[in-house]
Amino acid sequence: MATLIVKRGIMYKYQSIGQAIQEAKPGDFIEIREGMYEESFEISQRLTLYGVGNVIIKGGVFIRYQTLVNMRNLRFTQGQGIYVKGDLQLENCVIEQQMVQTQVTVSFGSLMMKNVDILASPINHVGLRIDNGSSVILVDTTIQHHKKAQIMVQNSEITLTNCMLLEGRANGIYAIRNVKMEMVDCEIHGHQKAQIVAASSSISMMNTLIHQGQSIGIQVFENTKLSMDGCEIKQHQDTHLVVHQSEMFVTDSIFSDGVGNGLFLGEKSKAIVYDCKFHRNVKSQLLIENSKVEFRTCRIEKGEATGVTVVNEADVSMTECNIQEHPQFQMIVDASGLMLNQCMIQIGQAGGIYGNDHAKITLQNTIIRELESHHIYINNARLFTDNCTFEHIRANAITCIDAIFEIANSKFKNCYEGPYAIVWSDQSMGRFKHCTIDEADRPFLAVSNQSLLEMVYTDLVSVKIPSIVQGKSQLFIEGYTKKALWKSDSSSRIMYLQDNNKTKHSVINQAEAADMQILDERLQIQVENLQKLNIIGTE
Repeated sequence: MATLIVKRGIMYKYQSIGQAIQEAKPGDFIEIREGMYEESFEISQRLTLYGVGNVIIKGGVFIRYQTLVNMRNLRFTQGQGIYVKGDLQLENCVIEQQMVQTQVTVSFGSLMMKNVDILASPINHVGLRIDNGSSVILVDTTIQHHKKAQIMVQNSEITLTNCMLLEGRANGIYAIRNVKMEMVDCEIHGHQKAQIVAASSSISMMNTLIHQGQSIGIQVFENTKLSMDGCEIKQHQDTHLVVHQSEMFVTDSIFSDGVGNGLFLGEKSKAIVYDCKFHRNVKSQLLIENSKVEFRTCRIEKGEATGVTVVNEADVSMTECNIQEHPQFQMIVDASGLMLNQCMIQIGQAGGIYGNDHAKITLQNTIIRELESHHIYINNARLFTDNCTFEHIRANAITCIDAIFEIANSKFKNCYEGPYAIVWSDQSMGRFKHCTIDEADRPFLAVSNQSLLEMVYTDLVSVKIPSIVQGKSQLFIEGYTKKALWKSDSSSRIMYLQDNNKTKHSVINQAEAADMQILDERLQIQVENLQKLNIIGTE
């Protein structure tokens, strides 16, 4: 292997890079001395080119198919771009202001760049374009200010480590059709459109910061698989992360300080979210539509609207999560399913959970406390609670309108004096089973408008007025009762069942067996009743 020296001057054999390439043998080194070389060249054999001093190349570079080339310490400027069909390794280089729309193109080839800057002029639309089964590795590389996409990739693989994509006029990364991408310790900042767009691809991100975009942070769709660990997405003018028809696995990440939603999942997406934080987003921090999601040990707090919105036949489960400090309802569930286990919902300027339009809400081992309005309000929905605690109750703990509910093994504590009952049932069916209530100066239960309820071994001894039953309603009581304290109007009735009465029956089971369709029909609610309830809807 020989070393060929290129330098302008009568003392040197090779005055141009192209001349040295033509006479070099496979495996040779070409040392390019300081100066500007206005020439384009192509390489079709294994060579190493390196610069000594300030070497500037104004021209195009083409790496032929099945050719391995190493280049380092070079500056490519105002040329015709770099086109790679073979295998190129670039180190300590600058690529800038090429006179074509795409500065670097890799097609049917491979590229490894380490400590490389790709800097755009106004005519550069794309910094790096990758296609046709190519493989690209970027390390310690910066790409910035391109007009369309800093990186555009399809049908290829790309790995980025400790890279920066900065302030493009459109997207940071545009990855579509069978892309496999890994990002570690990267930063993407300041793009005017979605900072990352991915479709029909696989994306893995670790310890990556994506921030201060003028639109969406990350958008994935069309069966993309996205995994994130230890990432932070913040300060976008739209939603931080949008997922359509895709799968997502996110751990130990932060979504904060956005003008839109923290996370939007839609179109039958699936997601698992562990140990994440969502805070200080302007719109609903989590918006989940027609998708299935599992959250575990997450914190959703200090948003400017709703904490979690679940709509359109979504299925959401949350375990050991904390939802707090939202000015609207902490959670809104519309025509969807929500299951909470070992969660905390607290400190809100409005209510806790609002369920509507056949929503099914299941709470286990969950605490709801310190809210200015209803802890739970359900309308034409179903509610099931087991071993839950309702604390610091200012308005209604539970309000049920045209609903079916069961409250089992739950506690009602620290009820403030107020004009409303702790629990209100309006044209609903429900059961209280093995519940306890602290001392309260207002009724525990208000039953109205043809409601049908069953109270099973629920301790109301400390309550001044256990229940008021009116409007052709019926209440069946088993155990723990003082008959004189229960009140009803002439159109309603209260029945006290004996423990061993063989003729007694479960009111709920009887009604469900009769005709569940009738029970699920939506009822008309008077406007004045809604105003009294102080319902706060979505933004």
